[in-house]
Amino acid sequence: MDKNTTFPISLCGYEIEGLIGIDASRLVPLYQACSDYVILETGQSPTAANAKEEFENFPPNRTEADKFIFGLKAIDGALVGLLPCDRDYPRTRCWWIALLMIDKGLRGGGLGRVLCRDLFRWLKSQQVERVELGVFFENEEALRFWHGQGFELMRTAGPVTVGAKRHMVQVLGRPL
Repeated sequence: MDKNTTFPISLCGYEIEGLIGIDASRLVPLYQACSDYVILETGQSPTAANAKEEFENFPPNRTEADKFIFGLKAIDGALVGLLPCDRDYPRTRCWWIALLMIDKGLRGGGLGRVLCRDLFRWLKSQQVERVELGVFFENEEALRFWHGQGFELMRTAGPVTVGAKRHMVQVLGRPL
């Protein structure tokens, strides 16, 4: 993880901040504002442990050096979005989006779309060729969002257990 790696954001009143483990407590209010997702994912209300886990979980054969956790910070300093990514996973020149979380009160206004557009522009400038991610089958809102960003179904995976829930996952991808 690297606090200094960020990308330009074209949204007035927001900036991207690189986050590291000591920032976990700053994510707790965002997790609470996104309790609908945390409950969908784990079957339980969010806790401080959910935010801490974001900095501790890595895909197979990946380390802290391969993970970038981007926070979307509002002008008042509050973190209103989260975008953890894994570099060169599952293969070279491909980045994995581990999560896109936007404060529930800010969803639906295009914030996520612009955040992704700016991320993809920056990744392309870094010679990344492809982006992939996984979405739980029951997260229909996320599936619509990602399809709208040009992602297509690659395969299904699972079941995977997260907290008290088991999920089937749609693995989606798109070229940059």
